[in-house]
Amino acid sequence: MSDSKPLDIGFVCTSMSRKAGGVSVVLRRAVQGLAALGCKVKVYALRDEYSEADLAEWGDIAPVLLDPVGSPSLGYAPGLAKRLGDHDLLHQHGIWQGPSIAVNNWRRRTGKPVVISPHGMLDPWALANSGWKKRLAGAFYENANLRGAACLHALAEAEARAIRAAGFSNPVAQIPNGIDLPQAPCPPATGKGRKTLLFLGRLHPKKGLSELLTAWGMIATDDPDFVARWRVVIAGWDDGGHADALKAQAEALPDAAEVEFTGALHGGQKHEALCTADAFVLPSHSEGLPIAVLEAWAYDTPAFITDACNLPEGFAHDAAIRVTTDPAELANVLRTRLEDPELAEIARRARALVERKFTWDSVAQQYLTTYQWLLGHRDRPDFVSETD
Repeated sequence: MSDSKPLDIGFVCTSMSRKAGGVSVVLRRAVQGLAALGCKVKVYALRDEYSEADLAEWGDIAPVLLDPVGSPSLGYAPGLAKRLGDHDLLHQHGIWQGPSIAVNNWRRRTGKPVVISPHGMLDPWALANSGWKKRLAGAFYENANLRGAACLHALAEAEARAIRAAGFSNPVAQIPNGIDLPQAPCPPATGKGRKTLLFLGRLHPKKGLSELLTAWGMIATDDPDFVARWRVVIAGWDDGGHADALKAQAEALPDAAEVEFTGALHGGQKHEALCTADAFVLPSHSEGLPIAVLEAWAYDTPAFITDACNLPEGFAHDAAIRVTTDPAELANVLRTRLEDPELAEIARRARALVERKFTWDSVAQQYLTTYQWLLGHRDRPDFVSETD
């Protein structure tokens, strides 16, 4: 970009903190990568209880924080529309909340292009979850916002198909999430105590945690010696008040089953959890492209994931173990594969896959290429599809 004026890109989201889970990590690392490529960047987000504590992770980038009003589920900040600057382009992360209204108004006012990353929020399961609220939001503001976007961003082929199935004919850029490869080494394994099957993510029904606990109970009933060699660690924050029900379900499991809820993990605690995990599980009903799986792969940890995780590369390269959300099927796969000697080789292939395809340098460059195309600075990239 040294031969032309740097692109000025604005990014809009509901939360830039840990409250947004993996979406905030994706946004932060992509923005940091674009800044390193020479872009001028500004992030607009609603203030929440973790915003100030998480600002340090953004480095030299200082997000503009606006105070929300009303119910937190609305994500509405009346001052956002006026604060959106004169950027070359806006990139919105996440939908179904107040920032969509401000972004759509900005597009209409300026006539400039908007990119929207739904992050899996147009997948069939996500649309059905609180479906009446989304139909209302769609009629009121979101459908117009999405249809007006110059480009929609899909994390994987499955999400691109979901966008088309939802009725949107915009160009779709297929760009995956990225990962920071771990810099700190893991301490040597002690080989003592139970092995750990780790879940890492928010506690929400779409993640399949209730099904996981049901499956673990089935294994404990049929083979208590097996679960005596393993424990399930559920690491994540409670999204919507589901933790109590999950903990009660875990308490009701047979005595041989050990389940630990750690709460959300960050920084060194998260690094330690990934280092000490012997396997990772995400029996999800719906995802965009889960950062947690990429993190597990980066730590050479074998991952048990569903097709809904939108990482078909893992199965194609024999770098992941397929599970479903059916508890009986999930129990069978965990029981037959958790102690499979081939898991170490599967984990090595997963690490190699992350290094080839899922680093932030590659992701940021693809974002930049998309912006340049939308602004008329280059031809359409081959990872952008248009309808006939």
